Amino acid sequence: MGRYEIAMRVGAGAMGEVYAADDPHLGRRVALKLLHGPRTKGGDDLHARLLREGQALARLSDPHVVPVYDMGTRGDRVFVAMELVDGVTLRRWAQARRRPWQELVRVMIGAGRGLAAAHRAGLVHRDFKPDNVLVDHDDRARVMDFGLARGLADDQRGAANDLAISLTRSGAVMGTPSYMSPEQHAGHRVDARSDQFSFCVALFELLYGVRPYLGPSVVALARQKHHRQVRDPRRGPLATQGRDVPRWLHRAIVRGLHPEPERRWPSMDALLEELARCDQAPRRWHWLAIAGVSLVIGGLSGGMVGDLLQGSRAPDCSWFEQGIVSAAAAARLTSTSACSGDPGHRRPTVTRAEAHQAGGDALDSLKSRD
Repeated sequence: MGRYEIAMRVGAGAMGEVYAADDPHLGRRVALKLLHGPRTKGGDDLHARLLREGQALARLSDPHVVPVYDMGTRGDRVFVAMELVDGVTLRRWAQARRRPWQELVRVMIGAGRGLAAAHRAGLVHRDFKPDNVLVDHDDRARVMDFGLARGLADDQRGAANDLAISLTRSGAVMGTPSYMSPEQHAGHRVDARSDQFSFCVALFELLYGVRPYLGPSVVALARQKHHRQVRDPRRGPLATQGRDVPRWLHRAIVRGLHPEPERRWPSMDALLEELARCDQAPRRWHWLAIAGVSLVIGGLSGGMVGDLLQGSRAPDCSWFEQGIVSAAAAARLTSTSACSGDPGHRRPTVTRAEAHQAGGDALDSLKSRD
């Protein structure tokens, strides 16, 4: 195919067939996608637009985007040469095993960075979904197929009712119905906020195991999206897989699913900044807990231990149970009799060294969870 030497067929999808091919000019192996449909189906204007977008992608360099090396034609069909990534689709990666929500969010943040980079370059994906993201062996997400569906003609008359097939007729609805924004359903102009909507649908699906909308047809899906009929994560199968998803994260996703583009996040970067809380929030709590442990150590080293040495009474340790220190620290202090002294006992129930040791154990426990 052109200068490329086909080595093997590696896959196929709604948009075309993918081959591993060798580029003898540059001495590298590439992924060669041969797009479905004849070049002349939609006219030369569509072909020219597809090539322009391919040229724009070829200039886009971002670690979270699969780079496009070349585009051309073979007979009446268009082909795209891109980097051959050793990995799997985001969907297959997520289905391989049960993963904590933090891990899912971190990988999706990588995919979101790829989208944000394309938006800054003036490109809109229009068909973002887990099948258009590759995850390599380092768990790095890389977005592919930017805008390629836009220039393709869809001659499958029954595709309008297939929620997993891209609808790509130029001038009409373009995208995959389950992930499309309301404005895409309506055939209106799309921009970066449409990609944000699709991104949030995909993130919802990864976290809860199902998509946020359950329409049996394209029309039903469009209606649910327009009326903000997002599934309740506290009911049905969502309650089991997504029970650990924090409320702030669910609210962030729902905002990105708003039917009015101006009510969504201002940009992908703004949404990604919010999602980054999955790493920041636990650390803030740990520092608060460490501060609490410091108070514990200070209190035990000062007045409490002083009272104990004077044989007055055991300290009131009920505040340990209020979450100021970790369970491990509370157990350590309990084992040293810090909270079980006899008020009438005339000798100390805990030493200064034991108090410091307990605090040190608590700090080690907290740090190990970062």
